[in-house]
Amino acid sequence: MLFAIVVAAGQGRRMGFKKQFLQLAGRPMWARSVEAMLAGGAQRVAVVASAEDIPQMRRTLAEVAWNQRCAVVQGGPTRHASVAAGMRYIYDSVLEIGLDLREVLVAVHDAARPFVSRDDVIRTYDAARPCGAAILGRSCRDTVKWRTDQYVDHTVPREQLFLAETPQVVRGDLIYSAYLEDSSVESPTDDSALLESLGYRVACVESTAYNGKVTTPADLDYAAWLASKLWGEEGDS
Repeated sequence: MLFAIVVAAGQGRRMGFKKQFLQLAGRPMWARSVEAMLAGGAQRVAVVASAEDIPQMRRTLAEVAWNQRCAVVQGGPTRHASVAAGMRYIYDSVLEIGLDLREVLVAVHDAARPFVSRDDVIRTYDAARPCGAAILGRSCRDTVKWRTDQYVDHTVPREQLFLAETPQVVRGDLIYSAYLEDSSVESPTDDSALLESLGYRVACVESTAYNGKVTTPADLDYAAWLASKLWGEEGDS
């Protein structure tokens, strides 16, 4: 069974507002990311949110008739804590249903990556089945410099560099050891870093379509323009 976690608990300190509520063709960005996970095969989605945003998100899910397939879970003070809260919800749900954990895949996806393609989500799920984990990303095309004290120290060979995106998928039998036991990695930058630290192999899946993250104010206009091209002015899809 395929699950997904959409991480939407950010406080918007860098943007000055909660970017997950940016309207993209008539729907908030976090809902567009949920939509992408559902299109990619997720049968159940846990949206991790701040406590104050939960009622609003639940109303949105009811309005678009996704409330039977989605739940809103309260997040924590860090991204990792929020992901762990989502994993706890899914882990408990799997045990309640009585599923074999080895038959469960969970994709962790940023609410700020609403444009991920359906096919790339499917391919990332598929890549995680044999080895237990997979990440979507892209090969580095730029020349990379290692700097020290604002000066170039040396050039880093880019042939083996891989720029991580989301979703990042983990198989159900790894959830407890990776997320629910005490971890020596206090605040990993992404889920792959956590899994790597525990010795799990993580497959790399090359992105085939635009999957940019809305991170800075400069990204907002492009996200709104692309949303109008993909989904129309009012988001009929």
